[in-house]
Amino acid sequence: MTTRRIAVRAAWVLGEREGQQRLLPDHTVVVEGDRIADVTREPVAGAELIDVPGGIVVPGMINLHNHTLNAPLFRGIVDDLPRSATGPSKVYTILMPMGGMAVTELAPDELADLVALGLLEVAKSGATTLVDQFRPAQSCILDLARDMGLRFYGAPYMFSPPDAKTDAKILGSSKGSGEGQESFKAFHALFKQHHQGKDGRIQVILGPHASDSCGPEIFKEVDRLSRELGILATTHLAQSQAEVDAVKQRYGTDCTGYMQSCGLLRDGVIFAHGVFLTDDEIDRIAKAGAAIANCANVFLRGGRAAAYERFAARGAKVGLGTDAERMDFIAQMRTSGFVSKQLTGRGDAAPAAKLVKAATRDGADILGRSDLGRLVKGAKADLVAVDLMQPSIQPVRDPLRSLVWYASARDISAVMIDGKLVVRDGKYALGDERRIVERGARATRKIWELAASKGNMPRELMPEAIGQ
Repeated sequence: MTTRRIAVRAAWVLGEREGQQRLLPDHTVVVEGDRIADVTREPVAGAELIDVPGGIVVPGMINLHNHTLNAPLFRGIVDDLPRSATGPSKVYTILMPMGGMAVTELAPDELADLVALGLLEVAKSGATTLVDQFRPAQSCILDLARDMGLRFYGAPYMFSPPDAKTDAKILGSSKGSGEGQESFKAFHALFKQHHQGKDGRIQVILGPHASDSCGPEIFKEVDRLSRELGILATTHLAQSQAEVDAVKQRYGTDCTGYMQSCGLLRDGVIFAHGVFLTDDEIDRIAKAGAAIANCANVFLRGGRAAAYERFAARGAKVGLGTDAERMDFIAQMRTSGFVSKQLTGRGDAAPAAKLVKAATRDGADILGRSDLGRLVKGAKADLVAVDLMQPSIQPVRDPLRSLVWYASARDISAVMIDGKLVVRDGKYALGDERRIVERGARATRKIWELAASKGNMPRELMPEAIGQ
């Protein structure tokens, strides 16, 4: 069998020179099979040509934290809500209950339709690798990610059962996940069925939900298992003041100290958010080698600054994620930069080149993947080509600044993952995009109607409150 050879040519390629990302004018990325065969300025013969005149090719971006189900499910639901509608944390009053409803009330094909809509958005977002926490009852996401061409790290939720020290209302959010040892049984089943090994496109990793929903027995077993299996672990940490207060009350320490006591303050662990971490906690995380997934958009929507620069300036390993907000990864870089500039009062904070590196090379390094996040010979053929010949982007003086501050996911011309074109000429190439959108929207509306009928929709979102 002849190996497919593809050449992706653009005005700029973000390659590498001497171990550093460098813009290479008028270069071509040559792909053979699932690997990059060359990055060259010389003419390429005998290859299928993907030409992006005036555009830029960058490494596939790494989305370090996401909930695919939530993006379509809460679109227009959690926007513009006052704090009075959600209480101390919308996670346990809206997000988790409605997510649990989706995985238990929808028919299997409807749930798959909803998940496919979120994955389609990811496929067109600029992110080629996705770390996603989900309920085991939503395990269809693993097959869908495989079939839709994504590089996927799936982290099934784990929860502790309620006890005298925990909040039953919070832990009741585990619907569709199981609690205690049931969580681990679900993980082992998914790992056995879907995990493709440390270099595989589909991986199953450990995903205890959060420091206020998992007790030490869960986290300590996660630490043991992740070391034994050689896989990553990820959890939410300090995503609300209510979580910080609960950890202090239950365990007499801060969130970072709690992770340390359970063996998870170390390399190979990704903490999502960390917005309510103290500077001292960030310093401890940096020293220990754990990583932070910074998700700016989702917190900014609720009036809270989640600043990339705050973590990076203290030496922490930090990459970017979308969480449950829109998946446009270029927009995520831009918001991360703007929030950093506003919080520090410095226009030169979080510059474009640094944000692109965070989204590519840094994210890949956090995953322990030296074959991702860079366009070099021998690396996996994951790349994104962006058309900069747009009236909202031209003229281009600095292509990385133009990419981060002026482009969007709609300007993406091509996405390649594992050497396969997932997006071509701006369109999803592996399926019927319109059909996925229509079916996913239909399944989402069904949950909205169910939530309203069962009293799970905030009164501010009922038809009479919004003038429908």
